[in-house]
Amino acid sequence: MRIGINALAWVPDRQAGMQTYLCQLVRALQEVDSDNEYIVFVGREAEEQLELRNENFREVVCTPPSRSRILRAVWEQVQLPRRARAEQVEVLLCTGGIVPGNLDMPAVQVIHDLQVFHYPENFSWLKRNFLRKMLPRSARAASVTVADSEYTRGDVVKLLPQRRADTRVALLAGSPEYQPTSTEAIAQVRRRYQLSDEYLLSVGTSHLHKNLHGLVEAYERADVTAELVLVGRRGSGQHRLMRAVNEAKRRRQIKLLGRVANSELAALYTGASSFVFSSLFEGFGMPVLEAMQCGCPVACSSLTALSEVAGPAALLFNPRDQQAFTAAIQRLLTEQSLRERLREKGFARAGKFDWRQTASATIEALFDAVA
Repeated sequence: MRIGINALAWVPDRQAGMQTYLCQLVRALQEVDSDNEYIVFVGREAEEQLELRNENFREVVCTPPSRSRILRAVWEQVQLPRRARAEQVEVLLCTGGIVPGNLDMPAVQVIHDLQVFHYPENFSWLKRNFLRKMLPRSARAASVTVADSEYTRGDVVKLLPQRRADTRVALLAGSPEYQPTSTEAIAQVRRRYQLSDEYLLSVGTSHLHKNLHGLVEAYERADVTAELVLVGRRGSGQHRLMRAVNEAKRRRQIKLLGRVANSELAALYTGASSFVFSSLFEGFGMPVLEAMQCGCPVACSSLTALSEVAGPAALLFNPRDQQAFTAAIQRLLTEQSLRERLREKGFARAGKFDWRQTASATIEALFDAVA
């Protein structure tokens, strides 16, 4: 079978869940499938970036620049169906959840989350209205819909009634490049960012639903000596985060590093005393698994898909409960035996998630779409 993959959303050097998903899925598909033929549609900047090594994988470079979401969205609707037909594609994997309106072949719709319905303020007016219009249309057009987690599957069934309740799940995993690093690498990032030996780490874009302002407030209430280190891009909640930092009595112990290189992030995970993920909404939650892969004890929000991902390997708390949130930080940073248990459980938990399983579930969905 000839399978098309819409990878136009892949942007070089961008750290985001979608980038990790595309990169790891394509890599895993090459590991598990040597029988089917794959046509991978990419934008101009992404040419030869996805490391297609197998003979049954071929890249088609398309006109729109990957970094222009508007041009890419228009091209996907108008030109992608034509290119897919020209390449004799039999089924198209729509990795960003949007199925072109005039597609005349089976399609698999992949939905990572339905954040736009829960936190519309995180999106521009144009993108918000586009997604709210196109996601239901795509659900009608798709032969099969795949979600990243059981939570997201339930969200699809509830919020996109056009999609049948047979929406299936293909669990993701953490990026395999996050593994325990050397003591030298840890020392280097500590020197570069002037970090103390003991710090509490959190990773995520500062959107409001990531609840980083809530994390700063909980950290301020906790009786701990460790620094708080925040890594990630600026988002819709940056103003509220900065207000919480500026109002904190211990603001000198709060470090905002912004974006860092993946190699540095692995060292930050490995060197951290603990990792905390305070998000109010996630369709999956890769940073939780990445911290576990690096041997970092995790305290994690129990909301949405996060308890499903973290399982018994994290100290779960309700981030809307200030007392519970503060208690979780307090325990994690003061109970050495708890951290040791979570570290061992984390390694085991992260090992249960495998991109090859994601790839196999995706292939099954593609065959079902054609059938």
